[in-house]
Amino acid sequence: MFAGRGQWRGPDGRIVREAARIVLIVTDARPEAVAALRAIQEAYRSRFAQNAVGLVLSQSCALF
Repeated sequence: MFAGRGQWRGPDGRIVREAARIVLIVTDARPEAVAALRAIQEAYRSRFAQNAVGLVLSQSCALF
């Protein structure tokens, strides 16, 4: 997990800045994995009353 900074535009048009957490998850692109990530995204959005929670999917190659 990484610390970050986020911002969004409120309903009144003002920009709101707040602390953010960036979570890096490495997995294959199976439909089940993507569905699980989307479920986590929605659960977080709902639990913490967020208007939006970002999810970035990017194909890459990793060796360990």
